[in-house]
Amino acid sequence: MKQYAGAADAYQRALDLAGPLATDRWTLLLLKASSLEAADRWPEAKSDLEAALKLAPDQPLILNFLGYAKLERGEDLDNAEAMIRKASELAPDDASITDSLGWAQYKRGRVDEGIETLQRAAVADPAQAEIREHLGDALYDAGRKFEARFAWEAALVTADEETAVRVRAKLLSGLNKTNKAP
Repeated sequence: MKQYAGAADAYQRALDLAGPLATDRWTLLLLKASSLEAADRWPEAKSDLEAALKLAPDQPLILNFLGYAKLERGEDLDNAEAMIRKASELAPDDASITDSLGWAQYKRGRVDEGIETLQRAAVADPAQAEIREHLGDALYDAGRKFEARFAWEAALVTADEETAVRVRAKLLSGLNKTNKAP
């Protein structure tokens, strides 16, 4: 229902009720952080993600979420990629985490490596629009425009409205700073 701030408050109440020694505390912190990020309250989300990571340092969901969020914001890129890489090692069959790794490689200038990783993610989960969009962006930057268009068209099949608007703009005029995936 897009009531992110209210959801974050509800997760905080659950955390308070569970207490500091609850075994699933990291899960509640992760869910609260997700709500806070969606509410555009990144500093608070980051704090909760870091607290969750201290409780569960080998939890791929936390590593991927925190690493990807930092990557999106251009924060501490070496650490962000390291977290995503660790998440990928812990959950090598998770297409979303593989996508995050490929996107990190691409955003860090290793375009060919990123394309290879993003292609693996797209094969593992062909219905995920974000993966297809990321692959299209990387292919376009590599000069493989025909393949990029194919990836973007595939992304449109399952894209939410916000993603679809961005992808349609790429199909009309190519990739640029205003329509690049986050």
